[in-house]
This record gives sequence, C-alpha cells and structure tokens, in this order.
Amino acid sequence: MLDYKLLEALDMVARAGSFDGAARRLHLTQSAVSQRIRQLEEKHGCVLLSRDPVAPTAEGERLLAHVRRVQQLEAELVHDADAANAWRSVAIGVNADSLAVGLIGAIAPALARQHILLDCVIDDEAYTLESLRRGAVVGCIASEAAAVPGCAVRPLGGLDYLPVATKGFAERYFAAGLTAATLAAAPAAVFAHRDSLHRRWLREAHGLIEGSYPAHVIPESNALYAAALAGIAYAVVPRAQAAGEIAAGRLVGLGATMLTVPLYWHHWTKQSPVAEQIAAALVEFAAGHFNPLPGEPS
Repeated sequence: MLDYKLLEALDMVARAGSFDGAARRLHLTQSAVSQRIRQLEEKHGCVLLSRDPVAPTAEGERLLAHVRRVQQLEAELVHDADAANAWRSVAIGVNADSLAVGLIGAIAPALARQHILLDCVIDDEAYTLESLRRGAVVGCIASEAAAVPGCAVRPLGGLDYLPVATKGFAERYFAAGLTAATLAAAPAAVFAHRDSLHRRWLREAHGLIEGSYPAHVIPESNALYAAALAGIAYAVVPRAQAAGEIAAGRLVGLGATMLTVPLYWHHWTKQSPVAEQIAAALVEFAAGHFNPLPGEPS
C-alpha cells in the first residue's frame, strides 16, 4: 500500500524545490521532511529525489504523477460535497499559440459554469507533454500523436503557420526571396532557445542550425507577434493571428510557405467530470480554429 503522508512530502519537496521550503509548507521541521523522504526511498528501494539540485528522479516522477492524479480526484470529490459556488483550480498544459488564437474565450463558458480557476502551464507544443508525464496537469495540447502511459489522446486538428514581416522588412531582407542566404542574414523572432517550430523549420527546410542566424528570443506569443509588427524581425505565427494585419497591409506573408502543426489533447485515462468538460470545450474550440487532420472527419 502507498503511504500518502510520505508521498505528500515528496510532492511538496518537488514543488518547493527544497527540503526547507517543503518543511515550511507542511509545518514540519526539515529533519522530519528528510526522514519521510528516506522512509519512502527505503520502501521503494530506490532514490526518488536527487539532492543537488533537488529534483525528482525518473521513479520519483512516476510516483508524483500518481499522487497528483489522486489529489485532483480528491479535490473533485470535496468540491462536489461542498457548496455549489466553491472554486477549484485545474492545471492544463497549453501551447502559447492556441491562447493567441482565442482558446480562453472559447472555453470561458465551461470555466464560469463550473467555477473553474484555470492554471495554464505554457510551453511549445513539442514540450507540453512533459507536464503531463510529471502529473503537473490534467491534460495538455501537444503535437505528439502517441499517448503516454496511463493517458489517452484526442485529435484536435492542424494549426496553420506562416512566416510574416512588415513590407519594409521584407523588402530589406527578402528581396531575393526566402533562401538559406537571406534567412541567415535576417533577424528572426523565435519563441524559445530550445527547438521551437521556427527553429525546426529553418533547420529542416533551409539547413540553418541555431547560431547561424540572428534571432530575438521572445517567449510570449503576442509579444513575438508584436516584434514582427514593429519591423524588428520576421516571425512564424499562426495564420489566423496574422490574417487581419495582412489584409490591412501592415504585414506580408513571406513566399508561399505554410507550415501545419498537428495538435492533440492528451489527458489522463481516468478523467474527472471537470476535466472532461474542459476537454469537450477544447474539441469544440479546435473544430472552429484548426484544420482536420488526415484521416479524421472534417
């Protein structure tokens, strides 16, 4: 049997990032927290937390994923037993571009109806699954089609992207078109230092690796888009986000390049009713904003 008092200590140390921080949150001494972690590690026969820096090991992550699912289900039961107006927090992993094209507004009715406080863990769609694997979220939007253990997947659709810039920027840097040479000279606005969609496109379509082109790193979707509007960079953005500015002449699409990223909703196999309502709202949102994926009904 799992000892949830010990698991609570593991969860709190992982969240706080230190034994001292966990002790303050649990109103225990640091020694007591350390003892609980040792007992848990002895019971499972392996190290669950690396100490410097403090972080869960792979087996620790597996246990944390379980305990956080249990916590979410318990929160649902407590909420159902409490007053109808009680609020509850639900964490989901989401790519920033889905927020930029209207996700919050689309699921707002479900949030208000169920008194849900949304906790968005924002990352590139290639990395959101990490939060689900850790048990930090009840579900996530990701570009990976394969389900992780203990989880299920629903296809959402494809989100179209295109590279855009102001007319002046395009005339200055891309008069000769989109080529490896022109892209290597033009300042880009990218979402993150790690392997984002923009970086993958430059590498796979044009052979440009990170460091071979100038780039502003702007880890916020609307601010990244603003950099393109300000004329300091070109950016790869959702087509729906740029459509109005292109129609008004404030931005231009760069060539005929169109990138489509398939997106999926990953969630725990045992979903709570609240998580199921969020999932249903996301599927409805995707039907109006994403393209059908190959093999999926349109």
